[in-house]
Amino acid sequence: MKQGLSIRWRILFIFIGVMVAIILAFLVMSRVYWNAILTRRNRDTVKKTYEVLIAFEKSGEESPEAFERAIGSIRGAATPNVAVQGDADWTFTVLTRTFISPQEEEFLLRRLMENLINPSTEGIRILDKGEDYTLQEVRLESGGRYYECYGFLTDRNGARKAFIISMPLMNIEIMAQGNGNLFVISSIVLLILGGLAVFLCTNRITKPIRQLTEISRKMTDLDFSARYEGDYSDEIGELGRNMNALSERLAVSYDELKVTNEQLERELEEKEHVDEMRKDFISNVSHELKTPIALIQGYAEGLRDVKDDPESFDYYLDVITDESERMNRMVRKLTTLNQLEFGSAEMTIAPFSISEMAEDIVQTFQKQILESGAHVTIEGAKDLMVSGDAFEIEEVLTNYLSNAFNHLKDPNNIVLTLEDLHEKCRVSVFNTGEQIPADELDKIWIKFYKVDKARTREYGGSGIGLSIVRAIMEAHHEAYGVYNRPDGVVFWFELPVFFEDKEEAPKEA
Repeated sequence: MKQGLSIRWRILFIFIGVMVAIILAFLVMSRVYWNAILTRRNRDTVKKTYEVLIAFEKSGEESPEAFERAIGSIRGAATPNVAVQGDADWTFTVLTRTFISPQEEEFLLRRLMENLINPSTEGIRILDKGEDYTLQEVRLESGGRYYECYGFLTDRNGARKAFIISMPLMNIEIMAQGNGNLFVISSIVLLILGGLAVFLCTNRITKPIRQLTEISRKMTDLDFSARYEGDYSDEIGELGRNMNALSERLAVSYDELKVTNEQLERELEEKEHVDEMRKDFISNVSHELKTPIALIQGYAEGLRDVKDDPESFDYYLDVITDESERMNRMVRKLTTLNQLEFGSAEMTIAPFSISEMAEDIVQTFQKQILESGAHVTIEGAKDLMVSGDAFEIEEVLTNYLSNAFNHLKDPNNIVLTLEDLHEKCRVSVFNTGEQIPADELDKIWIKFYKVDKARTREYGGSGIGLSIVRAIMEAHHEAYGVYNRPDGVVFWFELPVFFEDKEEAPKEA
C-alpha cells in the first residue's frame, strides 16, 4: 500500500492552503472594491469641498489660510486644489497655496479657462452636474487622472465668481498599490511564521500518534514488547494506555497459542510416528513370517510323501519344529518390544549384582561356546551392585552376547567387561569379527533392520533384538551404544551404581 502524507504535513498544508485562499480572496476584493471605495471617498471629498467653498464665500473671509482651516476636517487621501475668480475679470485667487506648487497652480488656472472658454469632451467623464457646477473625471494624454469640479458661485455681495476644485487621483492609485504591496509582504511573513508555528504545534501533537503507529506496526509483526510512554491525559493518552493493555493481552494470548500449537505439532508428529511405526510393523512382520510359514506349509504337505521314510519324516518334522520355534521367539520379542515402546511394560527398579548376572548368563551360553569354540572372559569389577530392572537388563545382556556369538570370527574372542565409573557401571560386550559400516552404526537399533540379511537369516535373526535393547535402556533413561574396534565390535550400556552405605555415594560438586 502506498504511504500517504502524515497528519503533521496534512495539517500544515491545509493551514497554508486556507491562508493562501484568504490572502487571494482579500487581494481580489481589494482590487475590485478598494479602488472603488477610495474613488467614492475622494469624489465625496470634492463635493464637500465645493459646499465648504460656497459657505466660505458667503462668510466674507478672503485669506487662503482661513479656507485651508475650513477644509482641514474634510481632507481625504489627497488634498484638493481650489481657485476662485477675483474681483477683476480673469484674475484668480488660489485658496490652497500651502498644498500646491507653482506648476500645479498654473495647471489649475489653465484647466479652469479651458473648461469655461473651450470645453472639450475628450478624456472627460461627467460624474455629477448641477445648476452651477459640474463634477467630472479627467484623463489626460499624459496618463494623469483628476477629479474636477468647476462652475460659478455667488459671494455675499451677490457677485458671481468662477471656481475650480481639482484633486489628482494618481496619489490614490499609488497609495492603493502601496497598501496592496504591504499587504502581500505582510501576508507572506505571516504565512511563514504561521506555517512554522503550525508545524511545531502539529509536531508536538502528532508525536504520540507516530509512537502509537510504530507500536501498531510492531504488533503486526507479532512483537508485543513496545510500550506507549506518553503522559498525556487526553484521548491520545487513553488510546496509548489501551494499546499497552491490548499489547500485553495479545502477548499472553500469543504465548499460550504458541504453547498450544507446539503441543499440537508434537501430538501430530507423535501420531504420524505411531502410524508410520504401525505400517512398518505390519510390513516387517508380514515379511518375517512369510518365510517360516511357507517352510512349515511346504514341509507339512511333504510329510504325506515321506511317511514311509522314517529318516525324511523326522527331518521334515525337525524343520517344522525349528521354524515354529523361530516364529514363537519372534512373536514373543515383538510383544516385549511393543510393551516397552508404548509404556505398558512395568519396570521394577531395584539393586542387583551385575557381576553375578554376567556370570549366570555366560553359563547359559555354554552350548554356543562349545559349538563355536569361543573364548569368553569376564573382566573388570567384581561384586558390583547396580540399580535397574534385573529382568529387563538380563534381556539386554543376553541380546548383546547372542549378537556377539552370531557375528563371531577367528580368533573367536568374546570379552564381557564390567567397568566401575564410580557413579555409573558400564557393561561392554566385545567380539572379534567384521566391523559394522560407519553409516549403519545408528541404523542397527531400528526394528527389523539388518546389516547382512543373508547372514541374519542364516542364524535365525529377526532384527528385533537390538530394538528391544534400545527400548529397555531408554525406559531406564540410561546411555547405550556401539562402536568399532580394529579387530571387532563393542556393544555397551550403563547403569547407576548402587551404594548401600550413603556415605560411599559420590558427593555433589
